[in-house]
Amino acid sequence: MAVFSLKFIVFVTLAVLLYYLVPKKRQWIILLFFSIIFYYISGGLYAGVFIVITILATFFGARTMDRISRSARESIKNSETPLSRDEKKAIRADARAKKHKVFLLTLLINLGMLIVLKYANFFTFNVDQVLTRAGVPLHVPQISFILPLGISFYTFQTTGYLIDVYNEKYEADKNIFQFALFTSWFPQIIQGPISRHDAIAPLLYAERAFDQRRFRTGIYRILWGYFKKMVIAERCAIIVNTIIQRYDANSYSGLTVFLGVLFYGIQMYGDFAGGIDIVLGVSELFGVKLAENFNQPYMAQNVSEFWQRWHMTLGTWMKDYVFYPLALSKPFAKMQKSLKKSVGPYIGKVLPTTLASFIVFVLVGIWHGASWRYVIFGIYHATLVSSHTLLERVYAKMRDFCHIDGKAVGWKWFGMVRTTFLVTIGRYFDCAPSAGAAVRMLKKTFTVFNPWILTDGSFFKLGVSEREFSILMLALFLQIAVDIVNERGTKIREVLADQQIVFRWIVVFAAIWAVLIFGVYGPGFDVGAFMYQQF
Repeated sequence: MAVFSLKFIVFVTLAVLLYYLVPKKRQWIILLFFSIIFYYISGGLYAGVFIVITILATFFGARTMDRISRSARESIKNSETPLSRDEKKAIRADARAKKHKVFLLTLLINLGMLIVLKYANFFTFNVDQVLTRAGVPLHVPQISFILPLGISFYTFQTTGYLIDVYNEKYEADKNIFQFALFTSWFPQIIQGPISRHDAIAPLLYAERAFDQRRFRTGIYRILWGYFKKMVIAERCAIIVNTIIQRYDANSYSGLTVFLGVLFYGIQMYGDFAGGIDIVLGVSELFGVKLAENFNQPYMAQNVSEFWQRWHMTLGTWMKDYVFYPLALSKPFAKMQKSLKKSVGPYIGKVLPTTLASFIVFVLVGIWHGASWRYVIFGIYHATLVSSHTLLERVYAKMRDFCHIDGKAVGWKWFGMVRTTFLVTIGRYFDCAPSAGAAVRMLKKTFTVFNPWILTDGSFFKLGVSEREFSILMLALFLQIAVDIVNERGTKIREVLADQQIVFRWIVVFAAIWAVLIFGVYGPGFDVGAFMYQQF
């Protein structure tokens, strides 16, 4: 079900009406019912099978681990004779070993499905290529699956829950239907954000009355999301498709290719952040506040900060469940101890955490897709982030030597431009059809000098007219203005929610009019398409 369709608007309206009309004890059932309907309509029975397996495996796996932990605590507490320290330690160790087996089995089911469905084709293709080049007369057939809707997002979400229960951060959910709601909450199932059970579950299960102000802020956020997606992202998509898909056939090169990739980044921001605004806004209509996923990423001063502002819930998930376990593991602790002795305390401390960070960003690249271009994408960003961490002191000394004020406005603008440039270079491996094509595009970008395309009118032959480009620029200026205000700590939607009713309705009708009049709905537009939906 496309979020830009009339069907979706009617669906959400009906869900909101029923949610606030039924007895408060049954409100969570309404959310579960509509989540099931939404997932079935959007993903079909095929996708439904996999999410049901994930729900069952995770729920019963977590309950079993919870029961093992509780049994161990009760054995120690209710022992007829006082237990020694070693005996208590043995009971806990035995319980942890049993939990570990259950944890690994559940993890194997959930992550195994994701890995097979998403990466089987990539694996079989590359094995076949290696065998062919090695002269082995064996053909490995390619295995390809249709990726179920939202599988990456709900798999990461349930895996985080499973790890938290394993570490006894909180008890396992006791109601399988409520847990199913946590896993399948319909606004976020398409493209996130990746929620934490202890943050969102109490909100989904809670009883609440209608809050007019919260409802208004939700509507404003939805409209802003539609604006970013329809007016900015879809208009950028015309330019991007014209340049990127035809760069070779039309001999595009130099600044033309770079602008195509730059607009791809703008398109992705409008598409993904706009979609998240819609998701968070719809969720807010029910009083469920989801985690923020963007924080003005293009205002970042370096690539490391960019990733702290872009797809924040994925970054937090990777930090908590991959980075920290790696950085604090025994092998990394030994490495840190050894390096401190051989190369000094600073490098000894920073290098292992830098290596852990590098591994995380390679995994982030692989998460984006089963292709070598995404592997390179991950390595590229891993290198930038790791080098920034490793050379942070060197950069600070260079700034001091050059008498640069790190807080000066000019330096901050330089940082934003530099970061945008570096991130755009990485986007070549995101938007190109293959790693080889990305390299060829980079070569064409930096071997041809043609800045005159900005003044001779040739840019307006790349899919958009001068009028359409002017609309895009005005929309981007509005986006930048809103981001600047948000960066300073003022949430415009909350300010609007406190204005007089006449002004509020003017804003609402103006936003609807802007989306309907200036949105792009031409040939080739897919109302159900989100760029991150494929992940």
